[in-house]
Amino acid sequence: MPLRDGLIWISAACAACALLTWVLYLSATRREAKQTGMNADELRSLLSPLRRSGRKQLKQLHIVIYAYLVRVPVISRYTQRIYRRIAPLYAYDESAIRIETAKITSCAILIAWLSVGAILLFYPDFSYMIMILLGALILHGILIDSLVHRAEARLLKQLVEVLSDVRHYYHQHAMVDEAVYDAAQIAGRQIALHAEAIYTLLTSDQSETRLEAYYESAPNRFMKVFAGVSFLVREFGDKILPQGSMYLHALSKISSEIRLEILRQEKLHYMLQGLTIIAIAPILAAKPVESWARNHFPAMDEFYSGSAGFAVKSGIFVLILICFILLRKLQDTSDEAGKQRRRKPPEKKWMRVQVIQRVVRRFMPNDRSAEFTKIDRLLREANSPLLVDWLYLRRLILAAASFLLLLSIFMGMHILTVRQINFSPTRTAVMFGVLSPQEEKKAAERTEIDRAIIEKYNQGGGQLREIISGELRSKGLSLQQTELNHTADRVIKKLRGISDATLSWWQLTLCFISGWMGYHSPMVLLHIQIRMRRMELKNEVDQFHALLSILSQFERMSVEHMLEWLDRFAVQFRAPVSSCLLAYESGAEEALEKLKEEAAFVPFVRIVERLQAAVSHIPVLQAFDDLEAEQQYRFEQRKQEYERMIETKAGWGRWIGFAPMYALVFLYLVIPLVYMSMQQMSTYYEQIQKIS
Repeated sequence: MPLRDGLIWISAACAACALLTWVLYLSATRREAKQTGMNADELRSLLSPLRRSGRKQLKQLHIVIYAYLVRVPVISRYTQRIYRRIAPLYAYDESAIRIETAKITSCAILIAWLSVGAILLFYPDFSYMIMILLGALILHGILIDSLVHRAEARLLKQLVEVLSDVRHYYHQHAMVDEAVYDAAQIAGRQIALHAEAIYTLLTSDQSETRLEAYYESAPNRFMKVFAGVSFLVREFGDKILPQGSMYLHALSKISSEIRLEILRQEKLHYMLQGLTIIAIAPILAAKPVESWARNHFPAMDEFYSGSAGFAVKSGIFVLILICFILLRKLQDTSDEAGKQRRRKPPEKKWMRVQVIQRVVRRFMPNDRSAEFTKIDRLLREANSPLLVDWLYLRRLILAAASFLLLLSIFMGMHILTVRQINFSPTRTAVMFGVLSPQEEKKAAERTEIDRAIIEKYNQGGGQLREIISGELRSKGLSLQQTELNHTADRVIKKLRGISDATLSWWQLTLCFISGWMGYHSPMVLLHIQIRMRRMELKNEVDQFHALLSILSQFERMSVEHMLEWLDRFAVQFRAPVSSCLLAYESGAEEALEKLKEEAAFVPFVRIVERLQAAVSHIPVLQAFDDLEAEQQYRFEQRKQEYERMIETKAGWGRWIGFAPMYALVFLYLVIPLVYMSMQQMSTYYEQIQKIS
């Protein structure tokens, strides 16, 4: 039995066993319910202790799986990478981190095995193997992102509940640490561990040191603000404002910001979540489309088996990659962009190699040139983690990869052309549509004769007509002049096709153009990131307003302390704010003026001007006293801006997400079908003219 049939039978048997088990379970439950007089739901409720025991055993199983995965040579590094990504979400709970890591890694391995099985069963072609593997990698990325996003959203929702509980217990105790402790006791496990960590740092003798350590491990910005504000209130005391308690008012603002962030992320992910699947759908749809076209339009077989079909298929492959990258950029929220910035790019390690460093230096502009300054500013505006030399290394790698990719596509097209000439059934002028078995046999024999003639001719076996006569004589075929002429014309046409299947000057030129486009693609991506970032800048400035209105109420708050808070909370403005903090000791006015130049976004510049006024002219509270009055207006304005931003991203996402499907339908089916139909119609017309 062939491997494919065997795998199909095994898969069918497993599915049948699973279905039979489920049917037996349902029938047993109903029969037991009839005997006991209870309905099926009541009977299942009695099994809940067993289910809890089963969940406990499942957790133990995941821990065992994790211990096994970290020992496997290849999978261990991947497992550790997943571990590092989800560790901040489940801080202080090692078992939960290991269980989630084992779940994600197991799902990834399962997807890999299913992809390999799908390739062996349905896509034995090499090009489709590559495309299916690409789809598996993309699905793996989507799986990890969805699981991490779900955990992050759950943490934010639990944080809102914790803040509400802290408000309730603060009314009872009027003590920050006790309120946080009581709220942690009734909170969900994921957020309770963070709340307990905040309680520990509040009651510690080294509160400031522990607070700085918590800032490094906090899963999001809002946890940092909650921990920091709780620490300040415990250290310096609460204050009664016209709105009530300063601490409770701060908690209300933090809760409002979290709710707005949850709504924004949920709507953005809802609008874009299915587009990535749609973008990679052509990977799975290409083979069924091709099979349908081959079965209903036999003339399409020549297109799909030839170099043109291979070129279009490769183009769709590249388009899917580009669309997936662009969709990931659209889906990135501000927190995700900050995590990517903290991640170490691989170029940092590669630049340690002296040979690579010398090559990159030859392409880079001088450190003191205007071009270097321009690119460095572009990287900072895009909030990119790359340095200028790392960027040029990436540009060179993409240039070489683009050049080699297109060159390999052209080489593959030539190989397919030669293979099609040598092995495809040779049709005569009167053969149309689907060939009968007799016609297919004659066409195969004709191809074999032509291949033998071409091989002898290429080996220097003499004159072409002598070779044709000898080959026809050896096959016992007719040696009439008409047959000799037809065979000679056919072989000459094939020889010309084989001789033309070489790399030409225009193909090499296209390869260099592809390399040039690959070289400039990181710069284009930076400009796209800048445009995406500008949509997030106003959002972050509005969050700064809420944060500064909270901080300005503390009597001992200074401008430098405010900058430290902005540095912890910022994502888009982190680089310029960090530079300002480093230069603040040398001169506050000069550092703030430089901050205005580096982050030339008008709403943020207004914040910096307030800080400049608070340095030497007016108190901090007076500099930010109008933020509270404008809070309601700004909040409503932000809702409208969020709606516009999400609609804009969703519109771009729809165009990008459906582009591969449009390419598959039109470039891989409709246009080739029309072209082949027109070509076949012209052949019909020529034959009709000859008959008449």
